[in-house]
Amino acid sequence: MIPKQLYYLLLVLAIGLISLQLSTGIWLFILKYGLSPSEVFTYFFGNEELFIMKKSFEGLLETAVPHFMAISLTIFVYAHFLLFTKIISQKQKQFIIFGLFFFASVDIFSPFLIIYGFEIFAWFKVIAFWSFEILMAGLLYILFLVALRARIASSSASVS
Repeated sequence: MIPKQLYYLLLVLAIGLISLQLSTGIWLFILKYGLSPSEVFTYFFGNEELFIMKKSFEGLLETAVPHFMAISLTIFVYAHFLLFTKIISQKQKQFIIFGLFFFASVDIFSPFLIIYGFEIFAWFKVIAFWSFEILMAGLLYILFLVALRARIASSSASVS
């Protein structure tokens, strides 16, 4: 069994990293793609009038593979923290974990269909990105509550 103080420290560090990931992910998405599906579509499909080159399959693959690996590993690690909690039900945990993997996959792989002119996948990318971010924020909130409860429990135990 992991000591409570170590678990609390790891949880606080995880919360900090999730917060950093959320904020930089949102900032970079807006900076790079914009907010609307039409801006996302233009970024990937290109626009000769605006001198925006169409993205290549190879270029997307070079970006998708490391993103998929890094995001999968991140979800895997943070899901372990979630699995040790008793603050939500098993069904809710499964929903969050499955949702994170699903929306990350849609977000990462939708550009491959956008470059072939399927504009609907720009909508999918935007919806998947924001859904992923909301679920990660939910995970952050749950872990924050767990850390807060662990801290309160450890401080009340030391007073007794």
